[in-house]
Amino acid sequence: MDFDLWAEWYDVYYSNVPEVETSFYVDLAIESGGPVLEVGVGTGRIAIPTASAGVNVTGLDLNQAMLDRAGEKLRRSPPVAGALNFVRADMREFDLGRAFPLVTIPSNTLLLALTQDEQLRTLKCAARHLERDGLLVFDVFVPGPEVVTGPETEPFPWGGTVHPDTGNRVVMSASSRADGANQINRETQIFEEFDRSDRIVRRAVLPIELRYLFPAECHALVEQAGLVAEEVRGGFAGGPLTDDSQEMIFFCRRAQ
Repeated sequence: MDFDLWAEWYDVYYSNVPEVETSFYVDLAIESGGPVLEVGVGTGRIAIPTASAGVNVTGLDLNQAMLDRAGEKLRRSPPVAGALNFVRADMREFDLGRAFPLVTIPSNTLLLALTQDEQLRTLKCAARHLERDGLLVFDVFVPGPEVVTGPETEPFPWGGTVHPDTGNRVVMSASSRADGANQINRETQIFEEFDRSDRIVRRAVLPIELRYLFPAECHALVEQAGLVAEEVRGGFAGGPLTDDSQEMIFFCRRAQ
């Protein structure tokens, strides 16, 4: 997966994600009082609004191009009330030498670790950075049958948006291929950018791999990481995890 290429298109991709996700994590941060550690900060999509709300944030990411873009966005934004620091580190193995009342792993970031062992190591690292009564919150999608056993798909329309840098119209499509034996979903995201004359000026084809998790496996990993899942929600708007849920959101604390 080429995160250098993804750095530019990251915010374009997430422009179609409902605002409720960002609001959910900003509200959590405000409630915690901060400081907050966000694992997989990307381009600061959640961290910058969190800092704007007056909460101190440490944003961790492995990819320098993502962090560079986050820093650029921060410089262009109005002054934030909270401190925002970006750290380049591997979520599977990092030590910041401090603890936080809130650690978050948003936006399916845990699934970028492509083996069960790597996902467990990520959760253990996050747990080690929790204060004694601190809260770890992460979200992952609930895999449906098409993710688990579906054949390779032809590109299908995914949505349209506006490029934040150029103002041009962007049409998004995607295809996917299931690898049920390894619980990996291999996606290809396609971005087509059109100018004012409706001519294609750029086309980006970006692969991404995610190792999906089932609810029972999530619970097992949480327990192995020395955590207790106090609550599992079935979406950012609240409510329990059900058969119809598309997300699962885990609220975890260190086992005493």
